[in-house]
Amino acid sequence: MRLYEIPAHRPFLDDLAYGVLAMADGLDDPAALARTTILLPTRRAARSLREAFLRASGKPALLLPRLRALAGLSTEDAEELSLPALLDEPPAVDPARRLSVLTEVVMRLPPHLGGPSNPDQAWRLALELSTLLDEMALEGCDPEGIPDLVTGELATHWKITHEFLGAAIRYWHAWLDEQGLSDIGARRVVTLRAQAAAWRDSPPKDPVIAAGIGIGGTIPAATELLRAIARMEKGAVVLHGAGEEMDAGLWEVLREANSHPLNGTARLLRGMDATAADLRPWPYRAPEAPAPNEARAELLARALRPEEGIACWQEREPERWRPALSGLDVLIAPDEAGEAAAIALLLREALETPGARAALVTPDRDLARRVSVELLRHGILADDSAGQPLGMTPAGAFLRQIGRMVEEGFAPIPLLGCLKHPLCSGGMPRQAWMQAVRELERYALRGPRPGAGLEGLRRAAEAIRHEEPRARVRAMLDALEAALGNFRALEREVRPPADLLADHLAAAEALASTDELPGGLRLYRGEEGEPLAVHLASLEPAMRALPPLEAAAWPALFDALLEGPLAPGVRTVRGRKGASHPRVQILGLLEARLQSFDRVVLGALEESVWPLATDPGAWMSRPMRAAFGLPAPEARIGRVCADFFLSALSAPRATLSRARKRGGSPTVAARWLTRIETFLNGQGLGGLETSPATGWAGLLDMPDVARPCARPAPAPPAALRPRRIGVTDVWLLKSDPYAWYAKRVLKLRPLDDLDAEADAAEYGNIVHHMVSRWLTLCDGDPRCTEAAAHFEAATEEALAEFAPRPGLVAYWRPRLARIAEFVLDEERRRDGVATRHAEISGGIELPCGVRLEGRADRVDVMKDGSLVLIDLKTGAPPNNSEIADGRAPQMPLEAAIAARGGFAGIPAAGVSSLEHWHVSGGWEAGTAVPFRPKDSTLPEVSENAFEALNTLVQDFLLGDRPFLARPHPARAPKGDEYDHLSRLAEWGGAEGGDSA
Repeated sequence: MRLYEIPAHRPFLDDLAYGVLAMADGLDDPAALARTTILLPTRRAARSLREAFLRASGKPALLLPRLRALAGLSTEDAEELSLPALLDEPPAVDPARRLSVLTEVVMRLPPHLGGPSNPDQAWRLALELSTLLDEMALEGCDPEGIPDLVTGELATHWKITHEFLGAAIRYWHAWLDEQGLSDIGARRVVTLRAQAAAWRDSPPKDPVIAAGIGIGGTIPAATELLRAIARMEKGAVVLHGAGEEMDAGLWEVLREANSHPLNGTARLLRGMDATAADLRPWPYRAPEAPAPNEARAELLARALRPEEGIACWQEREPERWRPALSGLDVLIAPDEAGEAAAIALLLREALETPGARAALVTPDRDLARRVSVELLRHGILADDSAGQPLGMTPAGAFLRQIGRMVEEGFAPIPLLGCLKHPLCSGGMPRQAWMQAVRELERYALRGPRPGAGLEGLRRAAEAIRHEEPRARVRAMLDALEAALGNFRALEREVRPPADLLADHLAAAEALASTDELPGGLRLYRGEEGEPLAVHLASLEPAMRALPPLEAAAWPALFDALLEGPLAPGVRTVRGRKGASHPRVQILGLLEARLQSFDRVVLGALEESVWPLATDPGAWMSRPMRAAFGLPAPEARIGRVCADFFLSALSAPRATLSRARKRGGSPTVAARWLTRIETFLNGQGLGGLETSPATGWAGLLDMPDVARPCARPAPAPPAALRPRRIGVTDVWLLKSDPYAWYAKRVLKLRPLDDLDAEADAAEYGNIVHHMVSRWLTLCDGDPRCTEAAAHFEAATEEALAEFAPRPGLVAYWRPRLARIAEFVLDEERRRDGVATRHAEISGGIELPCGVRLEGRADRVDVMKDGSLVLIDLKTGAPPNNSEIADGRAPQMPLEAAIAARGGFAGIPAAGVSSLEHWHVSGGWEAGTAVPFRPKDSTLPEVSENAFEALNTLVQDFLLGDRPFLARPHPARAPKGDEYDHLSRLAEWGGAEGGDSA
């Protein structure tokens, strides 16, 4: 038996290429190399072997062997071998069509028995079922044995599930027979066994080498093929990393040790009727390969031994293991963001060595994407083996956003997410489209959500006060409605999925069109758009096999169609500006097999990542899988352990990386990292050296010298300062002049949030409008016979005017009714009122020439000629001391205006009372709170406020006093909306306290 092994510490592909070249050179046949066939586990391994052949030959061009990538002989990725014997076999079913048929079957299982509650769940369950079908075929399990799994010990839901599973599989096989097709897994098994039989009966005259296949184990049919190759005169099976010297008894243990890196190799050897003694060293060594990591390989093999083999841990030999730590360190970051930044710096640092190659190996796609983004910061576009998920490409995200927008009834956030997408133009010039979208956002979408659907958007657009923006928004909404066509409303009607897909894509193409280009050319252009177009075309016949579904469920199903193994990842292309860097790679575990680098980082080394949490799947429990002959889910642990072991040896410099927190939750170090640390501590070596990369990442954004900015104090010329001030802004000018400057000089106002909840200010506007309108309807006489009816009408008008959401209307209406009762009772109690004036504006000139303006909620002229000012407060009103000492100057200044005849239609008169009506609408609907100064009279308080204001505006509005930010921090408003403009967080902590 021709069985060879290349040690784990050797560069596998370089040694393999050097050996194959040496064997071909000894045949004196120029075509001998080209007639050699080499089977490899992945396409990436095949590409890397081509490069290894060129390095080993030292030639710019070479007739290469026939390289066949079997992608690990896995369920998803294995390529079929071309054999005449297979011509009579039925072709394999299309994967998308298989999923659609299985989805239709799965949808028959009721939700209360574990069935799906919506179509996207059914699609995912069908995907799990298809994986189970392939696994059964590849492991040689007979589906007829499923009924035998149903025993009296099973729970009722498992019995029903397995009865359904047996029926589903029988239906599926009958459907395949009817269509003249074979299942994907079964076809692969037939292919592999046919190839094995063909080579057994008629061995090829040219060399056949199976290299690096079986890391972590393989399926029985592939084992049969490898056994046939190993027994051929010109065949060879070359394994990787199977060379640790262990006795035969320990090899027997490894067959059951699921968490050991050689578990798969031990099972493979048993399946090939071979033992470890049959393994021979590969007799070739590439002379130009990087220095081997033999000491590190011995260390990792010792640390990862199974429980039965760790008696040797008791031997303390620190000097033996110290050299093994050369080039090996550990990186522990605080979180995933810090880990990504540190890893990117390690990869960037490796490129300082000319020709050096660096890679991140991780099963964590989130970490891979984060590192890709961090590398862009250093001008590096990494070659990511998994690529970008199809649904996350620009075109894929646009398609998904359209579905989300329609599903959520054109709510502001998903609506703008779609309309602002770079691909969205609605048949209009892009600039004109975006101008209209921004105007729709500014005038109609900021604040509480408009009404549902396009009709709600149109009503909001018609409320825009300015004619030109209103016309542009109206035109944009017309284009949007025309583009969406039949897709504009996903109601609860039942429609065929194929029709929904067609309408969805038609809407996307119409929205992607401009005045110059059709949407299809923009949507599917380039390397990113082509895979999407191919994938969507393959879905159309599959959707016809699905039963009709509720249209509202379509967006979630469409999202499921753009994920999973059917949806190809989009990789960065080569050979153009911005192509991926040729020496930096980001690899998954399968793609990293057999690769060699100068620097490697193993990322996200935590439990539940290395390895992923084991899951038997939705269709069988662990005991059922064991009884049926399927591998235990824990068998995957050995494969991942083998990938960890070989990846850690794939480069002279290796970093084992993890984060203390991921997703905000504490993590646990991967078991193999813990084992290594435990072994080293037992040897008195104190664990692995810590990588400096986390420190580098911390310094990346740190300036050489931290210089916080000074407290801002803008001082525009007096001529540019306003000559008017409102009573509600006086305290702001005094407590935070910078905020007043930003608001009144720069005229900066924060936008309302998108889809905002109606807040206290909105509620206050409704209350003020309601009370003011009520007084108007009563013609100034709150004691009229229709007062209560007028209050109901005023309430409805106020609610309609501000149009909050229906849920808030239901919440607010009883509160407003209680406020109305309070106001009616209060008005009946007040006998001395001659006339009432609501929401009245006024103003006077200050002695310095600046105009003071204000708007009073109520001014009542009493029968004795005095005035009473009333301010409605839905929140807590200021207390007496705040009014008296000037911290709440609004009403005293309104009193000063009234006393000087500043309110139109109200003669100058003394103010006899200031009242706050606290109208919350709660259990205590309202309270009248009059101002009662302790140590002074009301006129004195008013005049004091008036004189203080005159001095204040002379300094700020007529003088050159700077508008200092928060001169008295303890007295400044909390959570000021201008704090970010003044950069308070940067200087506030350093200065603190009060300043003059």
